[in-house]
Amino acid sequence: MKKIDITFLPSIKGNYFDDDLIIDWCKKLNDSFDFINTYIPKNAEEAKIFLKKSNAAYGALTKDLIGHCNNVQWLQAPQAAPPPDFYYDELINHPMIVTNFRGIYNDHISHHILAMILSFSKSLNLYIHQQSKRMWRPITSNIGSTRYLPEMKIMIIGLGGIGDETARLCNYFGSEIIGVDERRQDKPDYVSKLIKPENLNIYLKDADFVISTIPHTPNTEKFFNYGFFKKMKESAFFINIGRGKTTVLNDLVKAIKNNNISGAGLDVFEEEPLPKNHELWGFENVIITPHIAAHDVPYLNERRYEVIKKNCLNFIEGKELINIVDKNLWY
Repeated sequence: MKKIDITFLPSIKGNYFDDDLIIDWCKKLNDSFDFINTYIPKNAEEAKIFLKKSNAAYGALTKDLIGHCNNVQWLQAPQAAPPPDFYYDELINHPMIVTNFRGIYNDHISHHILAMILSFSKSLNLYIHQQSKRMWRPITSNIGSTRYLPEMKIMIIGLGGIGDETARLCNYFGSEIIGVDERRQDKPDYVSKLIKPENLNIYLKDADFVISTIPHTPNTEKFFNYGFFKKMKESAFFINIGRGKTTVLNDLVKAIKNNNISGAGLDVFEEEPLPKNHELWGFENVIITPHIAAHDVPYLNERRYEVIKKNCLNFIEGKELINIVDKNLWY
């Protein structure tokens, strides 16, 4: 019977350590399937030895290791959207298939997005500042006016798993959903319109919330810039939980200061941590969370293991792997 020899590299590039989670995964795989051999290298030299006899790998495959991957046919990326340096020419040109963990974060991150939408809709982001000042004052300005969700148009840029779940939840509130996606063809019933990015500007001017879930790729870097924000409604909010480098923060600051938009909810940033002296910290109409939309949430590790296990079975049976990445696009 065909076997899988899989080397488990560090999830973080170059960080060799005794990872209890990976050790647990390997034990489960070895105990459950007699056709799986797992290897956990303690350093780069061991990794080179193990990779030479492996037909699969997990983790951050660095440039100094890929030359030892002649037999590797499948690489499981350690995240849904790994850092930009995960993909490089040698990996892109290698015949190995890359899969990722997309899909396991959908509920957690969509809940984070919804929390921001509801906060802006009821001005909770402003009232929390008043609470810290022991101030009793109903807010009636435009920046704090209530957004009635059944009358809101919500544009979701990136209608993958997270965007899809966000659309489904927002639909329960009666909002009109406009999905923007390069690759998706099927329109869910809870999405009013599904458009391509080239048609985005037609609908952008009418959106009350603009939500980005897109990954960082060469095509999406600095996608959200001042030119983009100027096309939004003055009463609209921008929310980014995708990747920080898609958004030019100085342009976002300019747009907020010039009242081009009403505010922003950000979980990801061009530079992380966000510098303490950055202007965004001082804006009451901006919600900042430190890249924690899927931090300390239940079931992620169990879901990661299930993806690995499913792909091991598919690999053995000659079936298509799940979550295959277009290496040229990085997702």
